Amino acid sequence: MSDDIKILLKEARESFKQNEYLEVMKKCKKVLKKDKSNYAALVLLARSMQEVEEFKSQVSLVLQKAVEVQPNNPLAWQGLAAHYEKAPQDHDNWKKLALAYCKLLQLDSDSPKFTHFVNKISEIILRIKNDDVLSEALNTLSTLREVSTKEKISLIDKTLVWVLSEYPNDRINEHQELYENVLASVIKDVELMNRQEYYRKYLKMLYDSNKFTALLAAAQDMHIQFSQDACPLEWLCRIYYENAALSENELEIDITQFYEQLLKLSTNSDVALIAKAAYLKRKDELIDSRDCLKKVVSLNAQSFYAWLMLSQIHYDLYCWEETENASRKALQLIKPCLKDKFQQGIELKLLEAISRSSDKEKLVEARQMCEELLSIEPSIQLRVIHARTNILLDEPDVTAIINNLESQDETKLQAFVLKGLHLKEHKQYQEAINILELALENSEAWLLFGKIYWDTEDYNSSLVAFLNGVQADRNNWECMLYLGRYYREHSNDIERSRKCYHTALQINPNSEEAGIGLSTAYRLLKDTAANIRLLHRVTKQGTGPRWAWLQLGLHYLDEGDAGQAITALQHVIRADPNDNHSWESLADAYLARGAHTSALKSYQRALQLSPGSLYPMIQLANIKLLIGQHKEAKEAFESILQNDERHILALKGLAQACIGLAKENIAKQFLCRARENLQQAADSLVDVIMIRNDLLCNYKLLGDVCYRIVTLPEKYCYLRIKQKAFSLAMMNCDSTEKYVNIKGDEILMLSIGYFSRIISMQNSASLWHDLTCCYLMQLNRATTVNKNDVATKCYEAAKRSIKLCPQSWLHWNILGVICMSVYVKNYALAQHCYVMAIERESNNATAWSNLGTLYLYLGDIYKANEAFSRAQRADPSYVNSWVGQGLIAEKILRKEAMDLFRHSTQLGYHNQAALGYAHWVLTTLLSPAMKKDPLLIYFIENMHAIPAASDVLTWYLEREPYDVYALNTHGLLLERLKLYNTAAKQFAMALKLSEDEERDMISINLARILIQTGKYKEAVGLCKQVKCANFNSQCHLALSLFKAKQYEESYDTYEAALHWLADTSADKANILCAMATIAYMFQGADAVKTLLFQCIQIKPPIVAGFLATAALGILHDDVNLTSLVLNGKKYNKSKLTRVIL
Repeated sequence: MSDDIKILLKEARESFKQNEYLEVMKKCKKVLKKDKSNYAALVLLARSMQEVEEFKSQVSLVLQKAVEVQPNNPLAWQGLAAHYEKAPQDHDNWKKLALAYCKLLQLDSDSPKFTHFVNKISEIILRIKNDDVLSEALNTLSTLREVSTKEKISLIDKTLVWVLSEYPNDRINEHQELYENVLASVIKDVELMNRQEYYRKYLKMLYDSNKFTALLAAAQDMHIQFSQDACPLEWLCRIYYENAALSENELEIDITQFYEQLLKLSTNSDVALIAKAAYLKRKDELIDSRDCLKKVVSLNAQSFYAWLMLSQIHYDLYCWEETENASRKALQLIKPCLKDKFQQGIELKLLEAISRSSDKEKLVEARQMCEELLSIEPSIQLRVIHARTNILLDEPDVTAIINNLESQDETKLQAFVLKGLHLKEHKQYQEAINILELALENSEAWLLFGKIYWDTEDYNSSLVAFLNGVQADRNNWECMLYLGRYYREHSNDIERSRKCYHTALQINPNSEEAGIGLSTAYRLLKDTAANIRLLHRVTKQGTGPRWAWLQLGLHYLDEGDAGQAITALQHVIRADPNDNHSWESLADAYLARGAHTSALKSYQRALQLSPGSLYPMIQLANIKLLIGQHKEAKEAFESILQNDERHILALKGLAQACIGLAKENIAKQFLCRARENLQQAADSLVDVIMIRNDLLCNYKLLGDVCYRIVTLPEKYCYLRIKQKAFSLAMMNCDSTEKYVNIKGDEILMLSIGYFSRIISMQNSASLWHDLTCCYLMQLNRATTVNKNDVATKCYEAAKRSIKLCPQSWLHWNILGVICMSVYVKNYALAQHCYVMAIERESNNATAWSNLGTLYLYLGDIYKANEAFSRAQRADPSYVNSWVGQGLIAEKILRKEAMDLFRHSTQLGYHNQAALGYAHWVLTTLLSPAMKKDPLLIYFIENMHAIPAASDVLTWYLEREPYDVYALNTHGLLLERLKLYNTAAKQFAMALKLSEDEERDMISINLARILIQTGKYKEAVGLCKQVKCANFNSQCHLALSLFKAKQYEESYDTYEAALHWLADTSADKANILCAMATIAYMFQGADAVKTLLFQCIQIKPPIVAGFLATAALGILHDDVNLTSLVLNGKKYNKSKLTRVIL
């Protein structure tokens, strides 16, 4: 440097000190003219420009020139740093400032501003996020790390880790190694604030770098220092299960402590559960491992490793459907980076699982996938799977495929098994056994071997095969399933069967057969608690397989809890709405609860799904029978019998339906139809007994049918029955005919025989009651048997029923009825029996009514009335209580009797009600007070009393055709209805059956009808037969003679009645009128006038006499006679005038 330059620089410095910045600039420029690379002049020029506003923009150019002259001189760099610090804050300035700081650090690492520079660099990097600046800064700081002191290295590391942590991850890939090193360094600083977070980043970086050994060590170290942090535990678990998934050597760490600690920190940690599952899998605890993985996928359905391991475990457990599902899910979730490691293995497991399916579509899919993969990368397993799918699809070239496998040593054993499968599919069992004997080295072969023996019903050999299969692989649940079936069906060892089913279900919880088998075993063992625990465990929270809900429903059905059974079975229906058996079970539950309509619909749905299915058809018919649709039930049972005429349940159901129809027809008084129904019921029951004579219920029903026929009137009391039915009832029959016709007492004896036969086999209170009813019927019938003996039998049978079941009111009631019989007459005991019946069933209309009848018979009307009232309150529709009240009213001559009897006839048929009502209708009609009482008029006319009484008497006469009084009464009612021909028949029948004291009255009634029908001669004959003549009979004789045109005889008869039989003035006046009418025909007007004058002179006069007299005057133009009549009786004038006019 020349002296001039030195002088100028010295002067420039002095000027700078004097703040003469423009002077400094001039002198520095002079220096630079002489020496363009003068570093001191450039620096001094830049400093002076910095102080002058208009030159500030040029400072950076000058300093940059200085840096170029002496790049390693910090003075210019310091100036640049100072300049950019004061410059406007933009990205460009920040970038240049950061580079200046880096250069200063490179030039002087011992600078007192070291920390400031480092901090400013990190701040600028994160502000501008410029990759070039980042690279320069990282290179500078990484270089300084190697030569700096420990304190500076710590500062640099903290700065680097902060910068790299905050910088975008996708732009620091080339700095990963540095990042990893600084993280490894800073995590050792126990005083670092973000140390735990940096530990997490460090572990993640080690994982991304595949440095698993270092990761395990770092994670364990972090766990020691941060025991409550889940991160290191998660990494340990993750590395463990990923390593296990690759089937690599087991890591030398005690993973149990780590996943257990992680589960304490996070109960539902999926990585902990997967690690635990991996550990359990390595320990061959596959079921527990699977449970862990199921929990994982329930928490996180997107966990690839969970599905991957599930597919592996299901594969090892022979759960093929589950293997398929898990494999498909794993293939959906697999990441591209993992395909090389896992995809081929997953696909092989998927194909293996599909090839075990019975679904043809899946088998076709498996074959296509095999063919595609074989064309790319053939393997032994693929070839075996391909062969299996072809066997199950029964492809024509399958034999060649098997032979090809058999010809190669590595696939020879698999070929033998496949060949055995092929032969089994074609039912060539012996050939299959022979070929499989060459390959019995694994569980699959033993299973197939056992299935073949099972199909050939060689169960002992199959037992040996399945036991060997389990010994070869204890996880083969199908072998356990068959063992369970064997022990239950062929060894009757239910406990051992239960154990086998339990093991099978543990291995494959989705096996319907295993679940059903275990539940059935519990039910057979009567272990209700265990069964319900099993089913509740499987169906908890409303989920679970269909079989479990089905078994739960069946269990509740067995326990009688129909409501719970319905709830469970509805789950089954929702799972598979097209299963007819499930609909049948649901219908059974509805039926058990009494929901007949719902049960009906469910059985109908089951029948729709399986047309022609017998069980729902039978149940539909039974429900119709149960709800009283007897006609529809009868048709349904007959429809079943068209396909199977020997079906026992249908024959029995048909009989019950016919009995029900008979009850309906009896209530409607269709007695002929009722007998036909009972005949059909008897025919059906005899057919059942001929098929199965050990079913006592059919004898009971047949006894009921016979008893009901005997309750019908005599004209309907007959039965056509097979001769064999007599011997079954312990009755002798001399007839050689196939069918015999029996009547009345014979039918009753047949009923007694059937009930006696059943009682000899089954001592039942209800059967003794039925036998008692038969004896009581025999006692009340006009039979030739010894009534005292029958009464004794009846009494003893009733006592026997009470002894067997003293809680039943029915038995006490019938004993009371027996005690009231004329052959027993133990009224005190009868009263006691009725009281006992009422104590057992207080709301008992029958017993109260019978007690009332007893009191009425004994004459205690007050107690009888009270008892009948209690019966009416208990059951207002019970007809006997109303009849009893009617009898009481009749006894005390109350007019309410007719209304009570009328109401009784409306409730139902009863002999006394029919007779009482008819009697009171006639009594009312003949009562003079009737025409004055509006209520009686209403009863007779508005309530149609006459036809109603006639109808009930018709029903009565069906039952009592020889009741003379009823026949006569019926005739009188029919006469009122102007049904003369029918009335004549009733009177004729009554006359035929009548005794002497009744004949005269009935003859006169019949004669009156004959007169109405124009049969005058017969009427005359009947009237002449009257032995004890009276005014009524004599008048009827005279009228019949008059109608027969025997006028003189008629006149003489009237005359005799006038003189000898007429007691009242009205009778005499009427007879005189009648005689005047006859006299007019053959004696002339004068005789008529004499008779009529006698008539109108009688006090009190009758209107007919005046009318006849006035009419005679008119006919003979006798004005005086007519005037006499009209003027003679003022009070009758207007009335007579109206009549005459």
